[in-house]
Amino acid sequence: MGEPPRHRVLLVEDHASVAEATAELMRLHGLEVHVASTGSDALEMVEAFSPVLILCDLRLPDMTGLDVAAALRVRCRKNDLLIAIITATSAEYLREFEAQAKTCGVSLLLSKPLTNETLIALVSQLEVLQPRQASRGLRESA
Repeated sequence: MGEPPRHRVLLVEDHASVAEATAELMRLHGLEVHVASTGSDALEMVEAFSPVLILCDLRLPDMTGLDVAAALRVRCRKNDLLIAIITATSAEYLREFEAQAKTCGVSLLLSKPLTNETLIALVSQLEVLQPRQASRGLRESA
């Protein structure tokens, strides 16, 4: 028997092929991944699934990733949830969202595609901040 997944991740991505590839890459790194294709689905899933990390696309069919992050911060009422916005936009465009993202409770802004190196860094950060899933908590990063 293999080791159980170390951390729960909710991936919010409306493009099925991107979601499938990203989820599979994360699973290869020992993460338990659930996928939501809309912001509404993510908001419904988060309480039952209790992820420590949410990777959310910036542009979703029903709301923006920033709206999802803000709603999650209100709904979950906890600061131990790491929320990362992922987008295919340029680094310059991402800089425009930095202030608004922090206001919404976003911890990280990441560019697509999610690379193996980026994922290794995320997993390492989770391991440092929360060695095991048992406490289901993660301190918010700057």
